[in-house]
Amino acid sequence: MTLYESLANQFIEDIKSQKLSVGTRLPALRAMAKQHQVSMTTATKTYDYLQQTGWIYAQPQSGYFVANQHMINQPEGNIFPTIDFQNMEQRDPKKFAPSNGYNPISALFTPLGTSMIAPELQPTNELQRCIKRVTRRAGQQLFDYPEPQGEQNLRSSLANHFQYDNLSFLADELVITHGCIDAIRTAIETTTNEGDTIAIGSPCFSGLLDLLVGLSRNVIEIPVQETGLDLEYFESILQQGLVAASLFSTSNINPTGLTLPAKQKQALAQLAATYQTPMIEDDIYFELSHQKQNALPSKHWDKEGYVLWCGSVSKTLAAGLRLGWCLPGRYLAQYLKKHIATGFGVNGLMQSSMAEFINTGDYRSHVNKTCLMLSKQVHQYRQFLIEHLPNEARISQPQGGMVLWVQIPNLNSIELEKAALEKQIDMRSGACFSTHDFYHDCFRINCGWPLDFSVDSYPENIVDKLNTYQQLKTLCILVKGL
Repeated sequence: MTLYESLANQFIEDIKSQKLSVGTRLPALRAMAKQHQVSMTTATKTYDYLQQTGWIYAQPQSGYFVANQHMINQPEGNIFPTIDFQNMEQRDPKKFAPSNGYNPISALFTPLGTSMIAPELQPTNELQRCIKRVTRRAGQQLFDYPEPQGEQNLRSSLANHFQYDNLSFLADELVITHGCIDAIRTAIETTTNEGDTIAIGSPCFSGLLDLLVGLSRNVIEIPVQETGLDLEYFESILQQGLVAASLFSTSNINPTGLTLPAKQKQALAQLAATYQTPMIEDDIYFELSHQKQNALPSKHWDKEGYVLWCGSVSKTLAAGLRLGWCLPGRYLAQYLKKHIATGFGVNGLMQSSMAEFINTGDYRSHVNKTCLMLSKQVHQYRQFLIEHLPNEARISQPQGGMVLWVQIPNLNSIELEKAALEKQIDMRSGACFSTHDFYHDCFRINCGWPLDFSVDSYPENIVDKLNTYQQLKTLCILVKGL
């Protein structure tokens, strides 16, 4: 046992024995290091471990506090939703989609359904100022076709921006796209053909399953549990030559909030190179870590260029901008050819405005604030669910992003989804995230909107539809009634 784990266990014992009660503020890092005569590194690792295992939480600008312990009522280690995976054969996702599709399209929108941040968390004024400045300077350029690969100023700005996260690449290696899903679509079409099979994580974001249905690709699901991806099973699939490519989310994964360990990300890049099988990395939540440092993507360890890294500002900033990117590695020429054939570039004004927003430092500042806010909100949602759901509920402990994955034994989440819609509540049943019937007792909710809802921020006629506190409370009542 390492020193930080030993120290963390001391805190856990004090919490279990209620020497440290729920809500107690813990010593600041420097004070804790002094008290226990350990280094700041050990102190930081101790608190990080306690956060990741759900014993404490960080309150932005305030410190660390003892969390409401769902663990006390459950067997040790029985916290994260667990699945008994069987029969992971190749499947056509079209034949196994729920009746409403993997990503149900509904006229109803409420905050618990779609994974996104609330409008009040978006830097609307700063972004508008950037757009105005760029528009004044643009002149005739505003009316020209944009560069097919993406505007040089945005590609350079993104290359400089991601160096901060120790992800280095050249601007000429990047392609700008219409959001992350467009980047992934082009990557799939570049590396595979209709009828090919792609390995995907399970559970898998419903939008990706819909995309694979539309592109007529088959899938083999690779289990992702609390410890990460089942690499042994994945490698056996590669050895048998059963897949033409893989498609994995790796950081702050939707719908679980998990981040794959660095060793697994490195292994994925190595497996892609060893078996010369392209890996498409959906990293749209990369920048939304609840830790102090973003976890590196698999692309960081990609020496042979088999990883196609895809991202976007849709989750960090605003989905309506429709700006994303792909770092296609060795597939750059083919990717660019496919990208050009299916469009005439991405809106030049939006590209230049985003470059301006990054270069002023406003984007980095916004992301940092958003991460702090999301960390707080996810904790608040999780604590609310712990207090209002049945004791046997298992709730994920996200390391980043804005969603929670909940499992309640014997729950019919499709019936819950129907009951919620009748109450004008949008949410996602577990059926949306797999071609298998593994997640019938699971559901996902978005935590991107504050629980302390501000009535004054919205028109009176939509206040009830956006009141997250009331909707979450109603959802918990529905769960108990099923």
